[in-house]
Amino acid sequence: MTQRIMLWYRNDLRVADHEALHNAVGEGAQILPVYIDSCAPDRYELPGNPDIPGFRRKFRLESLRALDQQWRDWNSALVVKTGEPEQIIPLLCAKYQINAVFHNAEASHDEARQYAQVAHQLQGAHISCSVFHGAPLIHPDDLPFELRDLPDIFTQYRKIVEARLFVRACFPIPTAVQVFPHDEAPFEPDFPETIADARSALPCHGGESAGQTRLHDYLWKSDLLRTYKDTRNGLIGTDYSSKFSAWLASGCITPRQVFHEVRRYESERVANDSTYWMIFELLWRDYFRLVMEKFGTAMFSLDGISRRSTRRSWGRDSADFQAWVSGKTGNRFIDANMRELLLTGFMSNRGRQNVASYFVHELGLDWRLGAQYFEAALVDYDVYSNWGNWAYLAGVGNDPRENRQFNITRQANTYDPTGSYQKLWLD
Repeated sequence: MTQRIMLWYRNDLRVADHEALHNAVGEGAQILPVYIDSCAPDRYELPGNPDIPGFRRKFRLESLRALDQQWRDWNSALVVKTGEPEQIIPLLCAKYQINAVFHNAEASHDEARQYAQVAHQLQGAHISCSVFHGAPLIHPDDLPFELRDLPDIFTQYRKIVEARLFVRACFPIPTAVQVFPHDEAPFEPDFPETIADARSALPCHGGESAGQTRLHDYLWKSDLLRTYKDTRNGLIGTDYSSKFSAWLASGCITPRQVFHEVRRYESERVANDSTYWMIFELLWRDYFRLVMEKFGTAMFSLDGISRRSTRRSWGRDSADFQAWVSGKTGNRFIDANMRELLLTGFMSNRGRQNVASYFVHELGLDWRLGAQYFEAALVDYDVYSNWGNWAYLAGVGNDPRENRQFNITRQANTYDPTGSYQKLWLD
């Protein structure tokens, strides 16, 4: 009997550079692609129960629709279920006589817990679970240290890995995939009602093809990588930064693909501070992933991984929180950034640092509430970078300094000297 493998999709919504898919095809198996939406409808325990924009879910559903179409081209279809993986996966395995489950690893607590529960359920049925590493830039086996020896400061980590940086080649799209018929209901996404805002810096759609197009256009068509370091702190428009983060977060493209395209760009066009800085940012993403893997749930605790005693009585004032969320704090620079997030699901990196600093240091609110709102609202939410950066700004993460407070007035004068960004979103 031909082996049957379930390919369990999570944050890896693609077919190119997909290690689990590559290995399933290499086994000569028939493959059943499955995605399980285990997220409850956008309910978050936040002060005042603010409305959550639907842009992130819309992007995820677009990415799933694109993935479903790819599998339809291979005479199959993506199986999309809502519920808990530990309940649904064993049922599907029994129904379709699955021999093994392949998936790419996730390092966050919730995803790791899900995997452990699924593996436990399948163990009794003698169905194996194979885990691959399709998300990091650097494969875990290629790191020059054990996880327990991961430096607690990014600069130390960066110097170590840059001294012997090795990034594995990308896996190609399979030329032939064996599938088998299933009778699951076709995927018919129920898109949330969102209104496209003409001012959006991310007027893009989810999906692997869209991500690849953005990668190509930013590097090769527009040649914008050449000046990335000079423009990356911009606030207005679609091209001041790469905007790769949304597709990276859903796994529509991979850090390895970006890395190797940057290296090709350096070889064929120019290698400069901007090309280096793009790789520098990829290393940050990898680092935050490793930090969460090392410290686990401590990443979500009030004192973070620093284990410092709480420096203040962290607040949870509903009125202050609601004013911040809705962009009505009275600080125009903060309000403009928060209005952009509310109306588009996106905000610049410069904006994120400022609104987080304001939330923590000027409003004195529990930093985890801000991180949770970003989790709910951002199109490009990535658990590792989001929580790592919030802890960093709150002084309880990977930073030897406790006070990482921004001078908001100075920041606004530096990055929005004419007030054009504030006028765009507030006037």
